[in-house]
Amino acid sequence: MTGKSHKAIGTAAGAAIAIYGIRQGDYVFALALVTAPLAAMLPDIDHGSARIGRLRKLIANIIVTAIAVAVVVAAWIHGRFILENYRTVLLVGVGIVIPTLILFKLSQTKWVRETWGFVTKHRGIMHTLIIPICTVIATIFIRDRYFLILTYGFLAGYVSHILADCMTTKGCPILFPVLRRNIRFIKLKTGSDAERIQATIMVIVIILVAFIVPIM
Repeated sequence: MTGKSHKAIGTAAGAAIAIYGIRQGDYVFALALVTAPLAAMLPDIDHGSARIGRLRKLIANIIVTAIAVAVVVAAWIHGRFILENYRTVLLVGVGIVIPTLILFKLSQTKWVRETWGFVTKHRGIMHTLIIPICTVIATIFIRDRYFLILTYGFLAGYVSHILADCMTTKGCPILFPVLRRNIRFIKLKTGSDAERIQATIMVIVIILVAFIVPIM
């Protein structure tokens, strides 16, 4: 799908998490609106013609900087030193930042390009479930609520991108490395009216689900 569609769907995913939290009277869930739209654009870092793809180095640096800022802000909010949150910082790094940067750096390596062209092409390894799985594992151990909600937003945005692209003709290799074949649910042409309609439907459905899901 186009960048606009991904941003809209990712924002809806973040809004859904925020709405669910607000229904419980927990406004911290609104933090998901910070990371979800950004994560919804992140997989296209492997696309040279996409805006985010043309800014690969800048985006990689922004990711590291954003996490560093988040660490400082979270520590300040809690009124304690960053070192006291070392476990959360480590999990965020190991579960999200490091895997993302490793995959990104691999795609820039000449040897990898020549040996495994699949890894470097658009809708290659960045469009698999590797990053989401690492993120899910991280959420199991993260105890800091602020980091946890930010991570939920990241996960929702990233997954929304992959699912949206699975609606297009090319699909995504979501089961890699188990299965290298691209998976697609329907065959929409990117940039077509049908794609925009589907994106609108996904946004509406995601928001509606936020209101329908029972409060735990």
